[in-house]
Amino acid sequence: MSPKKPLPGATGPTTLGPRMARTEVRHSTSFVALNALFMMAASAVAAWALLPVYDSTRYLLVAAVAILGGAGVAVLCDRLRWGASRVALLSALVYIVVGLTLAVPGALTSVSEIADAALDLVRGPVTGWKDIVTLPLPLGDYGTTLVPVLALFLAGTATSTWLAIRARRLWPIAALTAALLVIIAIAIGPAVRADALPWAPFGVYASREFLVGIAAFAVLLSWFGWRAWYTRRQAIATAFGAGGVQLATSSHASRLAGASAALVMVVVGVVAAVLVTAPIAESTPREVVRSTLDPRLVVESKVSPLSSYREYFGDDAFAATLFTVNVEDGDPQRVRLATLPYFDGEEFSAADPQGSAVARFQRVPSHVEVEGQTEEVTATVSIGAQSGIWVPIVGELGSLDFQGARKATLVDGFYYLADADAGVMVVDDGLLSGDAYKVNGERPAEMPSLTEIGDPPGVSTISPELIPDSLHEWVTRQDTTADAAGLAELVRRLRVRGYLSHAIESTTDGETPAWQRALGEYSFASSASGHSFDRIDRLFQQLNEREGEVGNADEELLVSGVGDDEQFATAVAMLASDMGFPSRVVIGARLTDTDAQGFAAPPCEAGVCRGENMTVWTEVQSDKGAWVPIDVTPQHATPVSPDVANQRDPQYASALDPQRAEPIVPPVTQRGQSDDDKPDAQELTTGWQWVGPALRIAGISLLGMLILFGPFLAILIWKLARRNRRRRGDARDVVYQGWDEYLDDAVDSGLPPLPRATRTEVAREYGTQNAVALATLTDRVTFGNVTVDDATADQYWTLVAADRSELLARKSWWGRVKMRLSLRSMWSEVRSNGATQAKSAESKAPQRWKSGAGMRSEHSLVTASHRRRTSAQSRHTHKRKKKS
Repeated sequence: MSPKKPLPGATGPTTLGPRMARTEVRHSTSFVALNALFMMAASAVAAWALLPVYDSTRYLLVAAVAILGGAGVAVLCDRLRWGASRVALLSALVYIVVGLTLAVPGALTSVSEIADAALDLVRGPVTGWKDIVTLPLPLGDYGTTLVPVLALFLAGTATSTWLAIRARRLWPIAALTAALLVIIAIAIGPAVRADALPWAPFGVYASREFLVGIAAFAVLLSWFGWRAWYTRRQAIATAFGAGGVQLATSSHASRLAGASAALVMVVVGVVAAVLVTAPIAESTPREVVRSTLDPRLVVESKVSPLSSYREYFGDDAFAATLFTVNVEDGDPQRVRLATLPYFDGEEFSAADPQGSAVARFQRVPSHVEVEGQTEEVTATVSIGAQSGIWVPIVGELGSLDFQGARKATLVDGFYYLADADAGVMVVDDGLLSGDAYKVNGERPAEMPSLTEIGDPPGVSTISPELIPDSLHEWVTRQDTTADAAGLAELVRRLRVRGYLSHAIESTTDGETPAWQRALGEYSFASSASGHSFDRIDRLFQQLNEREGEVGNADEELLVSGVGDDEQFATAVAMLASDMGFPSRVVIGARLTDTDAQGFAAPPCEAGVCRGENMTVWTEVQSDKGAWVPIDVTPQHATPVSPDVANQRDPQYASALDPQRAEPIVPPVTQRGQSDDDKPDAQELTTGWQWVGPALRIAGISLLGMLILFGPFLAILIWKLARRNRRRRGDARDVVYQGWDEYLDDAVDSGLPPLPRATRTEVAREYGTQNAVALATLTDRVTFGNVTVDDATADQYWTLVAADRSELLARKSWWGRVKMRLSLRSMWSEVRSNGATQAKSAESKAPQRWKSGAGMRSEHSLVTASHRRRTSAQSRHTHKRKKKS
């Protein structure tokens, strides 16, 4: 048996049979290198997508080494004719080396560190993803967070490169592998989109994520185009080498025009896709793994609402409508905004600082079961200026129905902690003005008072180390019982001996703040914000010092502790916890007046809750599990007495000369005035504000129509360009190409190709009015060497146009559209040497005309050589005539 011929693009004989021959195929070095480069480029796009998660130089180094290592392993194993098992073995070796040297910082400092790093390399690809999607960004090179990235890019690049090089039929799977890397990088990426690109044209919203998608699409599309070209070239070489058919080659200009048209269509499609999807992306929240795992991340990332409590008493927020509660059923007394059970010494929060809380925020099912004897409460809440993650809730939640345009987004982003009756919205912006929802809840049928809850359960929710000694000293001075009644008395004394103040300074820009004006005859006292261990310690020190000075005097002389709900709610929670009552702090507003002492902020008027209505209260739990609210706001009628306190002037007073003092005029922006000399920028642009949106809408509409009708328009333009190209050149060539145009028109009209028929036979079979004349003239030019001038060529094309009109007239309206848009004539022509035959066409024409390899008649193909011989001479003569 003689050796078999090697396949095109392969080296070496294949003498081991078909099955063994497939394993011996070796592609050229350029083929292997180009495939590797394309796969590395796709992996680099994925690494770019993941860059904001790490934002570190070490990440770039690890990703680059992993991508180069994966591609290098695949290329090396292909060149050495090794199998997939050795690819996996070498990849594992590269993983270990790079992991110990780069991915795990400090891994080589000691033997114990090497052992720990080796264990991290084993666990990292399985468990390391949790750290990536839960830790705050950017990660940098923290811990072992680079280990999963190393495994991802190394394995992904090695697999895609190996498939691209070695897979004979399933090589497109390499693109799926590369695309999967990009998808994973996006899925574990940041939950917030990058800022809009300032250079985006026409004001279109486009961010970094758009560029990642376009880059991945461009790389994979280019690779598919190159592989298709390479595969086609191999097929041509195989067919030509076997003595079969050969595709007719087109001119360089034709190939360039086709490639340019394809490139233009791709660019137009990408631009149109960006313009159409940009408004959707701008208004749709970004959903990745990080944003759907656990709302604890969102809660911890926000400042404690108790720390920002005083913002409600700024002049802007004090009178602003934060939210509106429209009660439809029941009689709720309070609306809670945030419940804060955990204290870490610095602030109260909704998330356990130790991270070991049993209770977790969870998605809400269709209905939440509420235990005990309750009454139904139904209310509709409309959000105003109270934006953020905290969801105002009335009673214990049974169900919650969101309303409005953002309903689907809000449903997906709402999480609820049943033990705290608190809800959070974990979408990027939280609740926004205009959002609304209906609350179906429950409230206890009977709420016991503080004095009725009995003895403490003996469970402390605040660590004893976080309760200051000054609190213990103050409690000892009060000599009360260690039960609910004693706690109620301590709370009463604390409120009476405290003094309300929301600020350190008495004025803002020279004006009395709104919260002071609302209190009537009020004497200002400075009060620092915060509710840390030190702040509460100073509060009780003030109380102890005053009581030490005046003893058991009248309550008015004992007023000394200055603060607001933030400090006093924390103080009461500490008192309750120190006594053995579980306690927590709640921020919200009262819908009815519940404060018997009358110190608390006024309730919401007709359900409209403003900044002045926001308050903080403490809740303590009885031994039966009921949470009892306690109003804690201190009094503001009796100020701190200055003549009893031990006060003195500063030791080093500042010198002040009244004769030389000059008034300081605040800037215009701080005086609340505007410069009348400067026109309002908005007035200058009002007349042209419609231009941008109008152009954007028009552009998107035009691009949408281009996407819809662009392919059909491209077909018409291509046929027109082909027709014009055929009418240029020497008159003899124009006649030959006119006959080709006639055949294309006939085939596009639905007539069968007749590759074995002569021109005269084709003309009689098609039966158009001028078909015989066209065939006769073409044969005379071909065989009779008849001289043809430009006038004859123009007359010939006039007959072709007349027959085209006749073919169109035979059709219905829809048939004419199909003929004009038909692509049957677009396929490449073939030249046959008679060795192969194509499948027979179905028609009523004689069978001897049907069989053949192509659409052109065999008569035309046979005379093609004569046409080519005379073509060069004719073009030369044509050029000489033009010069003369």
